Amino acid sequence: GTNDLQNILSSIGADYKYELIGERLLTTPSHFAYFKIAEGCNRPCSFCAIPLMRGKHASKTIEELVKEAQGLVRNGTKELILIAQDLTYYGLDLYGKRRLDDLLRSLSDVNGVEWIRLQYAYPSGFPMEILDVMNERDNICKYLDMPLQHISDNMLKSMRRGITKQKTIDLVNEIRDKVPNRA
Repeated sequence: GTNDLQNILSSIGADYKYELIGERLLTTPSHFAYFKIAEGCNRPCSFCAIPLMRGKHASKTIEELVKEAQGLVRNGTKELILIAQDLTYYGLDLYGKRRLDDLLRSLSDVNGVEWIRLQYAYPSGFPMEILDVMNERDNICKYLDMPLQHISDNMLKSMRRGITKQKTIDLVNEIRDKVPNRA
């Protein structure tokens, strides 16, 4: 159908991942960049159109992201703000397991990257390993943007968020314990 962008592009011999994402354009001041590590989402949340509009979660490889980061640094970028519709799902589609921690280490090693910040760290299935990386690496900001729209179990269930009030509270407390002075 008309919403199956992967099939449409495949039928004309194009690759969804590259045709729709396209060449990297920096639309921010050169010292920082919103750094998209994946496109799409596999979560079945109620009332959400992202999977229909963006398709299934498609991570970029660690190697291509490191290369992109190196190019941004050559042009003056100092801060990478990692974004995706579901940042914490990173790598599961490519590597069979979540690899946000490995990606963070690799990007942290790029000479010239002074800060790495995480946007939209989804709470359900949160990869706790990234907290260790935050503590290990000085250029990874002690900052997490986490969407906590609701804390009511009934609402979370209705939204099909895959998490409960208590699990959310436990997660936030564990983050507070493991990463002192985080924002």
